[in-house]
Amino acid sequence: MYDVEFFQKYGLWDHQASLFDSMPGFLYFAKDTQLRIVSLNQRLANKLGLKEAKDALGKTDDELLPKTLAAAYKEDDLHVIQTGETILNKVELVTRGKGLVDWSTTTKVPLRDHSGKIRGVAGVTRPFATGTSSLDAHSELGPALNIIQKRYAETFPVSELAQAVNLSESAFTRKFKKRLHMTPKEYLRHIRVQEACHQIVQSSAPLANIAAQCGFSDQSHLNREFSKLIKETPKSYRMRFRGN
Repeated sequence: MYDVEFFQKYGLWDHQASLFDSMPGFLYFAKDTQLRIVSLNQRLANKLGLKEAKDALGKTDDELLPKTLAAAYKEDDLHVIQTGETILNKVELVTRGKGLVDWSTTTKVPLRDHSGKIRGVAGVTRPFATGTSSLDAHSELGPALNIIQKRYAETFPVSELAQAVNLSESAFTRKFKKRLHMTPKEYLRHIRVQEACHQIVQSSAPLANIAAQCGFSDQSHLNREFSKLIKETPKSYRMRFRGN
């Protein structure tokens, strides 16, 4: 689904939305310079909790997403529009509705008219999951990512992750940050918060228990890290998505 008027006005042609619906897991979107959605595939509309893709046209991420995710997307969108630079395979959290989040790999490119002027930004997001082809771009780091995914609730040194991929700790950290745009410790915190999001929404377990199960030292630690990343306390997040 796309905004016909927008694409006709700038002599653009958009057929990607339906194309990406045939590719499992792929989400496609395009936005104008005001960051209003002008095109998206039905799968993305479903992720946003919409019955039809047309219901998202003209809206911004602020109207459709949790504010922490919307702010991160906005920063990248504006960077692409203002600089013309491509963002390639950035690993980030994306919503899958009802308070749940997943890791995905996103690529964004400037949307140009026939004269080369930037008229917006277009992007594709695909699942970032251990053991799938979506890890191809990060295969060298695969063993370390596997450790983090399986043992996120434990405490272990970065040196152990480096040894798993036969690198020194400093070389591993540099490569990790270059590929995933964050340090190994930051990635571990993100994984823990992701799991906490799911448990907070899907269970009625006490927050102190969830903190322990997700690798936080105590509930206060969970509150700090969760609020830093999600911009909301675990308690208010649960209230918003569970109502209790």
